[in-house]
Amino acid sequence: MPDPLSYLRRQAIVRGVMGGSRGWLLLGGAAWAIRLLSRVISTRRLRTVLSQELGPGESLLVSHLSDESHGRSK
Repeated sequence: MPDPLSYLRRQAIVRGVMGGSRGWLLLGGAAWAIRLLSRVISTRRLRTVLSQELGPGESLLVSHLSDESHGRSK
C-alpha cells in the first residue's frame, strides 16, 4: 500500500521546489515534519540479536546473500 505522505513529499519537490508552487512547498514541509517527528518519537528500538565475545585469533565475517542465492527471483 503506497504511503500518502511519500506522495506529498515527492510532489513537494517536483511542484514546490522545481515548479515554484508555494502551496506544494508548504504541504511538503508539513509532510517532511510529520516524517521527522514519527522517527523521533518511534517506540521501535534496536535489539541485540547475538552477543558473543571473540577470543584472540578469532574473527567474524558478516555477509549478505542475494535473493538469487536463496532460490528466489524477482
